[in-house]
Amino acid sequence: MLKHGISYNALVRFSVIDSTEIVEEARKKHDLSPLPAVALGRLLTGAALMTPWLSEKERLTYIIEGKGALKHIAAQAKFDGSVRGYVTPKILDFPLNNLGKFDLKGAIGGGTLRVVRDLGLKTPYVTPIPLQSGEIAEDLTYYFTVSEQIPSAIALGVLVDKNGIKKAGGIIIQILDKGLDPKIISELEKKFKEITPITDFLSKNKPLDAVNHIFGNAVEEILEKEIKFKCDCSREKAYESLKVLTKEDIDYLLNEEKAEVECKWCGTKYYFSSEELKRIKKEKLEDK
Repeated sequence: MLKHGISYNALVRFSVIDSTEIVEEARKKHDLSPLPAVALGRLLTGAALMTPWLSEKERLTYIIEGKGALKHIAAQAKFDGSVRGYVTPKILDFPLNNLGKFDLKGAIGGGTLRVVRDLGLKTPYVTPIPLQSGEIAEDLTYYFTVSEQIPSAIALGVLVDKNGIKKAGGIIIQILDKGLDPKIISELEKKFKEITPITDFLSKNKPLDAVNHIFGNAVEEILEKEIKFKCDCSREKAYESLKVLTKEDIDYLLNEEKAEVECKWCGTKYYFSSEELKRIKKEKLEDK
């Protein structure tokens, strides 16, 4: 359950979550090896943290296009608390860094972060920025502070072991008015550092403990929001996607006597028979 609220006369807002179950579900659905699971888990958690502040029809999508071994990481969140995401490649054997930890920065190898805000209008708002570090939390912090002019502090973490996701979570604090007393900002920064790495803190404490540690009596409102890994793909959408294939592609699938469509967001596979492929071919010819 995600916790979110405001403090200091609504000049500051916050959101915090233990996303272990969500990230583990994503790992299982995509059958990820540890490093891609860490990468997707961090970005997925970062997207989840924003759900309380999205408009009703809004979709927020983070897309990282890496230049290294990790080519693509995407996470999407909606107002209703549903999140989904994917990463490529799914399996990656990458050397650990000098500290013996997963080298996410090295695996991404620089690149671009694209933030897509789809408000349900004709054209979504797309903001591309160069990756600052590849640590994801630092890149999202940079985006909000520079592109949206909202000073932010973000911590994201994912711990994995041989059984899967051991702990995952994140926290975001945003200053909505730059007129906030600098002494308060300095104290918030100090307290924020004391709860990081966030996965270490959440391994021994609850998300609400992080809020209380940072804000104390300054908290004015705390609300809850259920977050779940949920995809809006369907067999009907998969069927429609086959219609964009060329006649030659459909003939090839007919020769195979079946077709498989896999949703990139959740890994769900939809299978179609030769009879359905013949129907699609007929519908394409009728549309001409």
